[in-house]
Amino acid sequence: MNPYPPSNCPPAPPGPPGPNNYPPQFQPGPPGPQGPIPPSPGYDPTYIPTGNAAAEADALRKAMKGFGTDEKILINILTSTTSPTQMSLIQQTFNQRHNRSLEKDLTSETSGSFKRAVVMLATGPLASDVTYLHEAMHGMGTDEDALNDVLLGRSNADLTAIKHAYAQKYGKSLVDAVRGELSGKTERFFVMLLDARRPENVYFDPQGVESDVRELHRSSKAQAGTDEVGAFSVFVNSSDQRLVAVAREFERVYHVALEEVIRDEFSGHLKSALLGMLGLAKDKVAFYAGLLKEALFVDEECVDKGRLAYWVVRLHWDPRLFGAVKGFMRGELSAMVRRRVDSGESSKSAQGFVITLVP
Repeated sequence: MNPYPPSNCPPAPPGPPGPNNYPPQFQPGPPGPQGPIPPSPGYDPTYIPTGNAAAEADALRKAMKGFGTDEKILINILTSTTSPTQMSLIQQTFNQRHNRSLEKDLTSETSGSFKRAVVMLATGPLASDVTYLHEAMHGMGTDEDALNDVLLGRSNADLTAIKHAYAQKYGKSLVDAVRGELSGKTERFFVMLLDARRPENVYFDPQGVESDVRELHRSSKAQAGTDEVGAFSVFVNSSDQRLVAVAREFERVYHVALEEVIRDEFSGHLKSALLGMLGLAKDKVAFYAGLLKEALFVDEECVDKGRLAYWVVRLHWDPRLFGAVKGFMRGELSAMVRRRVDSGESSKSAQGFVITLVP
């Protein structure tokens, strides 16, 4: 069963079973180094791009200059690197060399799903996260899947960079924006998550795992009603490795999977967030494969183009992880993308873009 089903959508077809070696698994042991995980490429606010990207910048300008736009050139250049720092250099070079904004030019010269995708690529992963979050909370309603997509499973450094970039672009703190969209225990969970203080060391104390297991049982099955705060506090205060150990010990002691307890005792957005957090901790590759299928199979006729573009571009920046996801799906992804995008996307440019990133 997919651990992260979208609301009111039929489940995606199941992925193939099989071993998965990404990421490596860690075991409990003596305390190790407590240093924080460094920012991911593209999330370091102190980075200043250096180098020469004049050829790429000139080719992009030529592709958008005059009547019409050479979309093949845009696709070729913007998909030519999987390095956010190199893309930052291309963007900076274009802006300075031509005294123009690459983002604004792409926005004005393209349209639809293709525009969304090329702007995400050109502006890099951090800007994509910030824009995707803003769109999720703009207007009527909240795109809960988008909030989960961006905020779950991120390092403290990346969450801090996202918060800073969001405030810089929109003049409002991300925490305040989330508070304005969510309520109750779900709001409290995401505010705690955005505090960006989740433990990140790979080693943990096994005795602490036993205490967490008792707390999860007390806050769910051992009393009338559910103490949501007690339960999700265990999640927010555990590293991925410890959370996996807690889930295994919980099932060993109480003979029921922690996922099943979450499905029974929680509801709505908080349930999907906790299942997502646990799914990411257990197996990022399988989880991301499930998300790609969800975007492709909203229903028999519909592809969630915005979510598909977000995930294809985000995984593009991590070729090793994207390769593992495609390997896990045993070649299914390329075939599904071609079939679903060809049938559900009227723009040939968007088709070409997605198929270029998912060969």
